[in-house]
Amino acid sequence: MAFVGAQGHSWHRLPSLPSVRHGLAGAHAGTQPKLPRPELPNSTEAMCRQAAAAVMRAYTDGYTRQAVRLRLDAAYSGQEDLGALLKASLPLAKSFATKLWNGESLKALKTSLVDDDVTTLLYREADNALMDAAVLYLPSREVVTSSKFANFFQSMGDRLVIVTNPENAAANWRVENMGADFYDGSDAGLEICKIFSQQSYYYQLVPINGWQVTFFRAYPFPWELWIEDLNYNLVKLGEFEQKPSYEQIVAWTEAYEESIGIRAFQKVGKLLQDNQQRIDPDEASLALSAS
Repeated sequence: MAFVGAQGHSWHRLPSLPSVRHGLAGAHAGTQPKLPRPELPNSTEAMCRQAAAAVMRAYTDGYTRQAVRLRLDAAYSGQEDLGALLKASLPLAKSFATKLWNGESLKALKTSLVDDDVTTLLYREADNALMDAAVLYLPSREVVTSSKFANFFQSMGDRLVIVTNPENAAANWRVENMGADFYDGSDAGLEICKIFSQQSYYYQLVPINGWQVTFFRAYPFPWELWIEDLNYNLVKLGEFEQKPSYEQIVAWTEAYEESIGIRAFQKVGKLLQDNQQRIDPDEASLALSAS
């Protein structure tokens, strides 16, 4: 499946903006790894392949617990029905899980629903047990903080465990919020967020400040921030050491508008021309609620 708006675009870099360049703060300057740098994927297959490769690079560097966010709108564009989301997007999670370890030593992929909502465990069983891996897809707050899964995470030892798209779970949460999404008053949520703090792959599209904003990160490279301009080209706002906050992005989009003289009526015109609102605007305030 191809992503809406991902094909047929040319990539344009943003003219130098002092406010955006300041945000870069020299991230990765002089230390960029000599690896082929992933580009924005134009299909779900390419995304799953990139995600698996990023996870394995991070695992090689010692990160046995990781978080991943796959872009799901190519599979399911609705907002309300989590069961439909799981049914439509589970093939993406399976594709990602089978590509771990470059697909080597794969014996079976076992899938099981672990709660009454949509939290799903995909267990990659390998011929070599050291290459087993667990992908917890759409994991709710209650599941990841349960004693059952605390014991499971511990039993996995140095084997790979990945929480995938917790932002889309029934009881959703974000690792960068460091437990603020967990309301039980305990430190369990904070501990989970610390354990899975390495966001090794992240690809998401959300509307912010009247622009379609794309976040992209593939370990070990920096976070990239793109917007869709008035001509439907992708403009790169910058690269960042950490995931930028909603407030930072609003400031940078405003600086972009000022730098090239965009007027309010032009933004409104583009919004009216869009074939559809690909993501609910309410997602904007939630997508990047940084701690």
